[in-house]
Order: sequence, then structure tokens, then C-alpha cells
Amino acid sequence: MRRIAWDVSRRAICSTENRFVFRATFSSSTGLCQQAGRTEVSKVKERNSSSSPRSNPQQLSNPAQGGVDAWASGGASSVFQTQAEVLGTVSFQHDDGLRFRDHLQQFEVEYVESMAAIGRIPGSSNRREMVGEREMATRQCLARALKPLFPQGFTHTCKVTATLLASDGELDPVTIAINAVSAALAASSIPWHGPVGAVRLCSSNGNLIFSPTTAQLAEADFTLLYAGTSNDAYVLQLEGTGISEDALMAAIQAAAKVAGQAVEAQKVLVRQAETSKVSIPMRALPDPAALTRIASISLSRIEDILRDDALDCLQRGNLLDAAKAEAMEAMRSAGAVRSERLRTPGSSLVASSDLDYAWPILQRHALEKMVLGQNLRPGGRGLADLRPVSFQVDVLGGGVHGSGLFMQGEAQCLVTATVGRDLEDRRTEGVLGKGSDRVVVHYNSPIAIASQGRTERVEALQEGRAQSWFLQQALTPLLPESSELPFVLRIVANTLGLAGPTAMHALNAAVLAASSANFPLARTIAGVTIGCFSSSTEPGQPAADDRKGSWQAGIPQARRRELVTDVGLEEAELGDWILQVCGHDQGISALQLDCHRSGLPLDHIESALDRAKRARAQLLTSMRQSLQQV
Repeated sequence: MRRIAWDVSRRAICSTENRFVFRATFSSSTGLCQQAGRTEVSKVKERNSSSSPRSNPQQLSNPAQGGVDAWASGGASSVFQTQAEVLGTVSFQHDDGLRFRDHLQQFEVEYVESMAAIGRIPGSSNRREMVGEREMATRQCLARALKPLFPQGFTHTCKVTATLLASDGELDPVTIAINAVSAALAASSIPWHGPVGAVRLCSSNGNLIFSPTTAQLAEADFTLLYAGTSNDAYVLQLEGTGISEDALMAAIQAAAKVAGQAVEAQKVLVRQAETSKVSIPMRALPDPAALTRIASISLSRIEDILRDDALDCLQRGNLLDAAKAEAMEAMRSAGAVRSERLRTPGSSLVASSDLDYAWPILQRHALEKMVLGQNLRPGGRGLADLRPVSFQVDVLGGGVHGSGLFMQGEAQCLVTATVGRDLEDRRTEGVLGKGSDRVVVHYNSPIAIASQGRTERVEALQEGRAQSWFLQQALTPLLPESSELPFVLRIVANTLGLAGPTAMHALNAAVLAASSANFPLARTIAGVTIGCFSSSTEPGQPAADDRKGSWQAGIPQARRRELVTDVGLEEAELGDWILQVCGHDQGISALQLDCHRSGLPLDHIESALDRAKRARAQLLTSMRQSLQQV
């Protein structure tokens, strides 16, 4: 199997005229160079070349010339940018045996940073690297960029690893890691609908700088991380003091153009790698005949439950579970249930796994029919409506410095704020150097959920650490200068009631808690979530209303996509993507995109940001009224 090395050897600078320089060279049987949109294919030297492998960046990772090569993996690629190098590997286990109850994709992402990459020994007591919030956030970022591109029903064990081998201590290796694992997956035999390209940019004095250094990031107005294609975004992360929607759209479009070049370069290498994708069964899909039988029994009941405005999310969940049990009992009474080993595709006989896999498909179709066809949502809300909001300040006594309780519908988040001296800041050490955090956020995943198993709890803890980093980046620009206020702030967020994405609830409660602790923030910010539903009709198939007599009818052909504001629990689980936006009256200060089924098209970002702006204004008005009581 050929291994691919990708060297991005220049930083690209985009001025107000959108001029930039991008150069990438690859190493396999041929190398690819791109510069200013021009593509050239050039031969690399053979194994018997007398030149040093390090003298030509195209040869750096060629296994025939002694480069880094994970030959035992299913796919590997090395990406270079200046002196930074990341090795991306992917491993895949094709299990032909029966695996009952295999609902979740067995997808694991590892991101490893070694202090040896910058020639330093870790400062911990055992002299080993410790995984911090930034590394955990990088893992989640890699997962968000890769996971939506796996085919539906893919649950085979797959592990992706990005290892930082060398660094100059100047460039953030996140984008290098995304490009490395994307190239490894695209060139492997694993079914995956990639590749994706990643780029980071910042704004300084009105100019966009691609691949900025740490010094440039410290002086920038905002920084943006983009991963996706030239048309769809899979990762969006924004950090800054406040940026207008128009300026953000210009930055996203510039980033998408550069990411599209990285995608095209990877596609050339995939064609030259001559690797074919394996054909494997998608295990987490119901038998089509069984799906039709289940829909005839349960779809109308699912629609009635979701349309009942008197039910909250917990009651809807209980009724849906009861309806699922009733459907199994009805099919068992009709003699239509078979064991897993006697399951016969196309026979309309239902196994328990068919019901498990069909249930979310039917729920999503019912929600699509409500949102796209009738402008309805669970709970009786309109597409742009917020759930009832309640703010409480100083809810805890004793020695608590400050506390805030944010309630939105059935969601509840309790946050405490503790103020300390500047000597109590959190010291950090990594490949980008040493630093300190004046605001520390500890975001705890829902603590009042008894149904979580051990695996789900571990994943929730990892997600909680990643969200802690995101919330910390959102709050850091709001702090006064240390010379003006030599104090630090610790935020502890506990989710008490789960009714959708909770990170923005924690942010809103954190602003209340900081004010309760008399810790001044530069601005009052608020966060809101925007979701999306689109028709699940596959390309080339007739629209849902054209399938007369089918259970899939009911979605108008003219409406293929709708945005929803303040995402609820069912919408978060079954929607296309979730966009978390926080900011103030003058602009957006932080943003994060989480894709589930598909990417976010660039031509829909502007409408999503506009929807978030209107919802954010409503929340800010309510928050200011509550803060006046402090």
C-alpha cells in the first residue's frame, strides 16, 4: 500500500483583495504541487536516488527512502507544514460475524502530542504528557470532521490516530492533523465519503492571515478554524471579541476556497494510490421490507406523540418507548417476529434489531414531515421560537462567591463562579509553549441521567472536557486586563435537566454567575443553538410526495431544508447539524458547528447566523433584566 506525504510549506496570507499563496507537495508515485490555483504533477525520485530524503520535501515520508511509515495500519499519511509534522493513521476491523445490538458506530479518535516534538521534557511529576482540555477538544474536532462522512449504517470498528511527531512551536497542529487523517482515510480501503481540507485563519487590521503563528493569534481580532470542502463545512470554530455576520461570512468563504484546494490535492493522490474501497454490509440498517411493516404499525402513533403539545420531552420519550414495545408485541402476536439468526431479508419478518434500527428512521421522518411540511415542532413551537426562559441569580448561599441558574423549557443548568488571586491561575504546558488561564471552565455533562451506561458516561466526560475548552475560549476575551483586575475566575457548570444541547445554557448561566460574584465582564453575551432538517430523499430518487402510497410521503418537494431555533432533544438527536453561536449586540464572539448527517452548505450559513442574531437579541434582553437585580 502506498503511503502519502503532504507538505504545506508556506503560510498563505489573504489581504483585503483575497490574494493568497498556497503550496502543497505530495509523495507517492507522483507528487502534486498547487500554487495560486495552478496544478502541476511532477515525478518524484526513485529509491536509488542519491539525494538525501530530507533535501526534498516530496520524499520526506516515502517508505522506500526511509521516511515515517505506519505499514501495519489500514492507511497512513504524513503532513508537513514548515517544521511541523503529523502522522495520521487509520485502522479498520472487518467483522463478518453477527453482532447483535450494534447500534453505535465503533469509531475512536486519538490525538497525541509529544513534548519531544519541540525538544522539551514534560514538567509533570512523572515526566509524561497529560491529556488536557485542548487535546480533548482536538480529538472532538477530528471526530466532527470525519464521522458525518461515513456511510449510513456503518458500525464496524474504526480507529483514527493523529500523532504530532515534530513541531516548531509556532503553528497550531490541529489543521495539520485533520488533513493527515483525512488523507489516510481517503487513500485507505475503508468506505468513507471524503476527503476534507482544514485551514485556520485570523484577522489582523482587516487582513486575513492563513496558518497564523501563535504571536499573530495573540494579536488577532478573531481566529477561525474551518474543515470541509469548498461547498460544505463540517467544522467551524470561531474565537474573538466580536465579529459581524458579514465579516464572518467573508472569512468562511475565503477559508472554504483554500480548503477546497486541499481536497482537490488529496483526490489526485487517492487516484494515484490505486486503492479501491471494500464492499461491506451496513449492519445498522433495517431490512427494507421489515421497515415498511413497522412503519405501517407505528408511524401514525409516533406522529401523534410528537404533535402532542401537552407533553414535555421526558413524557414524549416515555411514550415513544411504550409505542416501540407495543409495536413489537403486535408483530409478535401476528407471527411476524423472527430471531436474529433466522432473519430473512425481504420476507417482511421482523427481528428485534430491525425494530431498533427502524425506530430512529421513523422518528426522523415524522419530524421531517412536521418541520418541512407543516412548520410544526414538538411542544407546539414555531420554527424560530425560543422555549420559555428563566434566569435566577444568587441561588446558592454559604461560601459560594456567585451562582446562576438558567432554565429554558425543561433544560436546567446551575453554574457557580469562584474568584481567586492571579497566583491561582491554571498553568499550562504544551507544544505551543507555556501559558496560564485566567478563566477556567469545568463543564460537567448531565449529572441527573440514571440511564447512562459506562461507555456512554465515558464519552460524555470526554465531550464535557471538549466543551469546557470551547466555553473557556468564549469567556476569555471578556476578561479585563490582568493589570486592571489581578484576579482569576473559575466556572463550574452542572447540567441538571437535559432537553437538547447544553453548552449554550452553561454559557448563559456562567455570565449570570460571574456578575453574581461581582467579577466584571467586558460585555454581556448570550448563546443560542440553531439546527436544521432537510429531506432525506436520496439523489436520483423521486420526491417523497411522488411515492404514492408510500409511508415516506408527506414532505413537499419544494421545501428541502428548514432551520430551527433553540434546538430541542429530539431535534438534536435526529437533525442534520447544530450550530452553537454566542455573542453580544455588536457581533459574534464564539461559534461551533457539530454535524450529524451532512455538512453545512455555505449558502445556508448566512441565514443560520441571521436566525441566531435575532434569538440572541431576545436572550440578551432577558439577561439584562435579571442582571439588574444583582
